[in-house]
Amino acid sequence: MKRILGISLAIVLANAALAAANLSFDLDKIVVTSSRFEQQDYKVGSNMTVISQEQIQASNASNISDLLKSANGVHIYDYNTNRTAVIDIRGFGDTAARNVLILINGRKVNAIDISAPDLGQIPLGAVERIEILRGAGSVLYGDNAVGGVVNIITKKGKGDLQGKIGAVYSSYDSLGEHIEFSGAYQKMSYFFYSKYLDQKGYRSNSDELSKNFNTRLGYEFSQNFSSDVEIGWHKDDTRLPGGLSAADLDQFGRRSSRYPSDYSSTKDRYFKLGMSAKPLIDSVYFGDISLAVLYRNRDAFDAFNTGGPWHTNRSIDTYGVTGKYVFDRTIFDKEVNFITGIDYYDHTNDIVGSGNNADDITIKKKEFGIYESLQLELVDHVFVNTATRYNKVDYEFHQRNVVVNQSQSPDKWVNSGGLKYEYAKESNLHLGWQQTFRFLATDEWYSTANYPSFGITPGLNLNLKQQSGVQYEAGVKHNFNDKVIVGITPYLIVNENEIFFDPITFGNSNYDKTRRMGIEFEQQVDLLKIFETDFFDKLKWMTSYTYQNARFDKGANDGKDIPMVPMHVASQSLNARIYKYYGVSLTGRYIGSTFAINDVQNSTDKVKPYEIFDVKMSYNRKNYEIYFAVNNVFDKSYYSYVAKSTFSAAKSYFPAPERNFSLGVDVQF
Repeated sequence: MKRILGISLAIVLANAALAAANLSFDLDKIVVTSSRFEQQDYKVGSNMTVISQEQIQASNASNISDLLKSANGVHIYDYNTNRTAVIDIRGFGDTAARNVLILINGRKVNAIDISAPDLGQIPLGAVERIEILRGAGSVLYGDNAVGGVVNIITKKGKGDLQGKIGAVYSSYDSLGEHIEFSGAYQKMSYFFYSKYLDQKGYRSNSDELSKNFNTRLGYEFSQNFSSDVEIGWHKDDTRLPGGLSAADLDQFGRRSSRYPSDYSSTKDRYFKLGMSAKPLIDSVYFGDISLAVLYRNRDAFDAFNTGGPWHTNRSIDTYGVTGKYVFDRTIFDKEVNFITGIDYYDHTNDIVGSGNNADDITIKKKEFGIYESLQLELVDHVFVNTATRYNKVDYEFHQRNVVVNQSQSPDKWVNSGGLKYEYAKESNLHLGWQQTFRFLATDEWYSTANYPSFGITPGLNLNLKQQSGVQYEAGVKHNFNDKVIVGITPYLIVNENEIFFDPITFGNSNYDKTRRMGIEFEQQVDLLKIFETDFFDKLKWMTSYTYQNARFDKGANDGKDIPMVPMHVASQSLNARIYKYYGVSLTGRYIGSTFAINDVQNSTDKVKPYEIFDVKMSYNRKNYEIYFAVNNVFDKSYYSYVAKSTFSAAKSYFPAPERNFSLGVDVQF
């Protein structure tokens, strides 16, 4: 704690010194879509972070989950494979996978089952930028957007035909290869990206073989009408090393596995056709209209063979239509931003077991949402915003192993309101209130357990309640005379009937009440505007710190900490370019101590905190780049995920990689 306070005090003093200097620089301007219409990033509140293309290139992340580990207010944990990575925003712990919404160009990636969104379907090389909205987004985005929204924006083609081919070799005998080409011809733009990864893994039985293909095509029929097509294909075969007990760690070491034959495989295909129009009558603007139709098919197979075969095959088909109307103009010298839209998705989830698994059920979910949002400038630089959404879901359950045919049709109204004051150049003060909700995932209604020793029969639990809540938030984002940008955001989230997996019943249940409160801090500064040097061509420093207190507020666990939620999360990064051609990136992050998953009574010792430092060095010329990265520079031994046994104080540990290296080259043509 003293270390955290020391770091925070140093940051405050540094900002004060920087603000006192009479120096200036132009911060990058990025268009974001957090409000479901395009606007400059400096117009949004302090709860919004954008990871730019420059930051992506400077980082030594090899995938999206690695990149997000250093983002403000974001905590990532996994079960030793990239495909199992879970993004947690604002302290949801074990329920984070269903309470943080992941989008790709506005398309929902969250599966309708309890699995975490598969970030592997979009390779990092295909990403243009990532927008992170911390906090509630239920009114604008609907289901899953309780803790936050992550919108991944992929690259578009532009300019003359260009391409890139590259390869990277990493520790543990891992090899990755990728190729891309893009450009624009007359009214058409195109971007193609393909990646192959053969990753042996840090631990025994943690290998991953994945293949990706992504394309994005655009066509401008006229100045006021255009279309956009996205197509993607992903396949992976991933080994599952499982957890290790304390005795296993002592006897066999961190890199061992007790589950040498467990594995999973997925195939993921998607298609999206988007159209946008700006109808004009006598050259008068009447707003922007956009429509998208989409389809996604995801097949997943899990094989748990240790202790007997337990296999599950899941096939999910999703059809969707989204549409919106946006009016974004200045009327009588006052800004008016109005948006209304619909979201419709039709999902079918087939779950079929084999071996000792008796699952045999089809669950259908149709969801419809309609929303409106208005931001109005009342007086100069003072904005009021209000929004509302109605969401309805129809579930159908067709269980065949125990014959059941039933349905459920929950619905929900949610509203939000707030104020924003743009009191100085690119600086604002905001406060808001928003109701939230989350409907059950398809298989949260269903218990898959059929262990003979427990006498549990697979079946539906239609007595579960839908999750609801409310968020209160305030914040300030201040631009210190074009020198430093600082954001501070305190928040409070209260949820009723939060849905969780109960390890005792091997089914799902509802918490009575949970409460999360915290404060987020973020800063960015260009140090070359503080002092002059011929040595550096670029030198940027970014810092973030999050304090979060997540607790049960009622029921049997009243007053206890929610497991797997660190109270302190901090990160810093320094990106430099030296003598034009040499790049250096230094990144560090601190994750505070947490209680293990399932330890809702806080009855065992906390999982130890850890600090990780990474470095990347590169040499860049016009047509090629060579880079070398070291992850976990100081060779720390830590665990990003630990689970407590249901029946004892024993724990299962998932060791994270020790020091490891990557060497890569990219060639442009």
